[in-house]
Parts: sequence; C-alpha cells; structure tokens
Amino acid sequence: MRPPLASAPAVLAALIAISACTDTAAPRVDPPAYDPTQLSGGVIYRWPTGRTIAVFVDPTAVNAGVDLAGATAAGMAAWKTALGGSQFAFRTAAAAADADVIVHASAAPRRVGLAGCAEPPTFAGGVTFFCPARDSALTLPLLGGPGTGRVKVDIAINPAATNATNTLGALVTHELGHAIGIGGHSPNALDVMFAQPSVSAPSSRDITTLRWLVRQAIGLRL
Repeated sequence: MRPPLASAPAVLAALIAISACTDTAAPRVDPPAYDPTQLSGGVIYRWPTGRTIAVFVDPTAVNAGVDLAGATAAGMAAWKTALGGSQFAFRTAAAAADADVIVHASAAPRRVGLAGCAEPPTFAGGVTFFCPARDSALTLPLLGGPGTGRVKVDIAINPAATNATNTLGALVTHELGHAIGIGGHSPNALDVMFAQPSVSAPSSRDITTLRWLVRQAIGLRL
C-alpha cells in the first residue's frame, strides 16, 4: 500500500529533487528511522506547523460491516498521539467542501478532480494522492460543487484487500501517515509505515521519523 507518494510515486517523481530549533534548550531530535522521502524524490512535504487538518470520510460504496469512519478516527488519534498533540491536529469534517483530506472506498467515485496531474497508479490496498506544483500542492477541485473546496489530499482505501493480518485499521493509519508527510516506506514489518502494514498504530520508529520530519523545512507545502 502506497500513496501519490507511497501510492503514486509516479506523480511525485515529477518533482525536482520548522527548520530544527537552534535553541540550546530544545530537545534533541533523533535522525529518522527510515527515509521519509524515499517515494517523494527526496522532497519533504507536510502541512504547516500548527495546522488543524480536516478529514472527511465518504460513506459511498462502504459495505455493511466496514467501519471506515471508525478506522480513520482511530488513525487520526494515533498520529496525533505520536507527536504528543503538538505540530498539528485533526478534526472530522462533515462534508467534502469543508475538508483538507478525503478518505473514501476505492470503489466510490472520486469527489475531487486531479488538478491536472496524472491519474495515480492503482494499488491493491490504498492510494494517497496529491498534485504537486512548485512549492505547494494544488487544491483538488470538488466535482459537482458547491464551490472549489480546499481538498489537498485524496485517500482511496480498498477494504477488500484487508485480512486478519493486514487489517483495515493498519491500512488506514498507514495511508494517513503518507497524508501527513511520510513519503516513504519502512523496511521493518513492525512499523505502520511498512509497505504491507500489520500494525494499526505508529511504532517508536514511526514516531521518531515523524518527529524528525516535522522539524525540517517544508519543500512542498500541503
């Protein structure tokens, strides 16, 4: 499972290519446990520090018994906890027009356009897509309105690709990791950012990598 990032490396391959605090009282920042720019061509992308990311879960084509909204809420809470509640926060959006990120079943029609970028590759489990342009991601226009919205990231999840080992929670948390800025995969199966995740919460290695990432200068702003 990958994104436009992990799931759409072809999109980010088109890219060429908060600084760490120098205050002596600032805590030491460990190096990342794995390369968080592996799938983004070396580009660090993330949301601005202090941003509250609004996430809309589209119920379209979600089969009975599949709790996509619950898995997304748990994934958001897990990543916020990973940073101790600092750097960014999440909230649930009631509509696509109010969202920064849309999560939907892969069988559902996309609620947003591609903003001129190529269609992302199809992967069995999940795809996280955004359209890079210079130093920021483009707004993905709402299809069918109202208005243009402000969506920057589109996440497609295929619940049919999950099983007892690769659970829905693991898949959704993994894709949310790509959506907040981890543009790489861990080689360690105990990390949620492993390409075929089997855990549904960030490991200490995932947390170390994210904490390093949010202290770097933004190359591509979401």
